[in-house]
Amino acid sequence: MRTPTPTRGPARRLRGGAVGVLTGTLATGAHVGTSGRVPDLGVVVLLVALLSWVAYAFAGRRRGPLAILGLVAGGQLAMHACLTFLTWQSHAHHAESPGNGLSMAAGHAAATLVVAMVLAGAEHVVYALTTLIASVLPRRLTPPPATAPLRIHVPLAVQFPATEALLRDVLSRRGPPVASA
Repeated sequence: MRTPTPTRGPARRLRGGAVGVLTGTLATGAHVGTSGRVPDLGVVVLLVALLSWVAYAFAGRRRGPLAILGLVAGGQLAMHACLTFLTWQSHAHHAESPGNGLSMAAGHAAATLVVAMVLAGAEHVVYALTTLIASVLPRRLTPPPATAPLRIHVPLAVQFPATEALLRDVLSRRGPPVASA
């Protein structure tokens, strides 16, 4: 039995997905709140999937609050750049308000800090729960004792072992039979 750990298997996927979804959701919320424009749902889902994939790569070991803050800040920056470009392309005929850039940056900064604090706390809780569960579960430290002798199949002796191996593994038996040639 393996000791449970949040850096492998479904727990790692869940951690990476949580980082991607929270980062993408709050980046989209900051954009909607400051610009008043709702981005295309397909683009948001694609960007969240990409963020989750990148976060999954970082979920291979325990991360501290600063590493989580850097990951979330990078995700916020990427989401901001993509959403700003796409919003600008689709609404190029609208005039931008003069204070929009500062409020947009403040919205992203606030979202980044909130998400990083939530994820750092969740990371601590997940590792504490995993440690607790691992301390309660039984572990097998030694292999089980042998109850029966190990049986090994020994092939019968062949007359020409090298030729037999060559014919069996290297040369194919495709083509007409030897008698008809």
